[in-house]
Amino acid sequence: MEATTHWVQLVFITETTTAELLSDALEEAGSAAITLLDAADQALFDVGQKELEWWDQIRLIALFDAAINIDQILSLVKQKIPRLPPHEVLPLKDENWERAWMSRFKPMKFGQNLWICPSWETPPEPKDINLMLDPGMAFGTGTHETTSLCLTWLAEHAELIKDKTVVDYGCGSGILAIAAAKIGAESIWAVDIEQQSLNSTQENASNNQVLDIFTITGPDETKDIKANLFIANILANPLIKLAPLFAKYTELGGHIILSGILQEQIPDVLEAYTPFFTFKEPNCKNEWSLLEGARITQ
Repeated sequence: MEATTHWVQLVFITETTTAELLSDALEEAGSAAITLLDAADQALFDVGQKELEWWDQIRLIALFDAAINIDQILSLVKQKIPRLPPHEVLPLKDENWERAWMSRFKPMKFGQNLWICPSWETPPEPKDINLMLDPGMAFGTGTHETTSLCLTWLAEHAELIKDKTVVDYGCGSGILAIAAAKIGAESIWAVDIEQQSLNSTQENASNNQVLDIFTITGPDETKDIKANLFIANILANPLIKLAPLFAKYTELGGHIILSGILQEQIPDVLEAYTPFFTFKEPNCKNEWSLLEGARITQ
């Protein structure tokens, strides 16, 4: 049976200065969801910071019930933004998005014995390390190169994880923190600016029977961190800005894993961190990179 249209998308091309105001106006007008995308093939560096740094050109998509009067919506929005950016109305076919997403999320193996398994699947190798994951609305299933690089590193460096304190800064679904816990970490700090990520991490850690070693918190409650292993899979710009803080949180002689870095961004990230860490050669997958550093002891 062909899918029917129950939603329409109101799509704007706008600039950074207008995006937040437009988002607020559309939300007040009854939008069911708002998505911000790159409109000019430019990298976005915002994760891990309270002060967001957007693309120069933004494609803003507001989702509305198809029965709604779009002209009325536009009139409401114009009360706050008299000169509306260019826009168009596009139909969206109604599908079972959750079922479609679940059908694509399959068990994945990292290293010799670490598996990420959807919570609704049976682990292919029950005797291996199996992380049962339901990411919900939070980022992180292991499918993206940056997460894959981190999971593979964790699977191959159990000696730096067992009986250690591990920090996952920008934890998303909690996938990296839980993997470290499953491998044998003694204690875990899971940090994120998004409450949804903290909720998802708590639920996933509980489902994997490792919640008792977790401290799950926002960045304002992290002054007591002293990590043997510090992991930050965010993006280059926040990584650069947070370098002194991450160095402060990493024990002398401890290790740091940085990911979410495009290959061309490696020199800028290294420049920010080399006063505090010595680094191995980058580990790259497609256009993305992982950096492994050791905290300078003197």
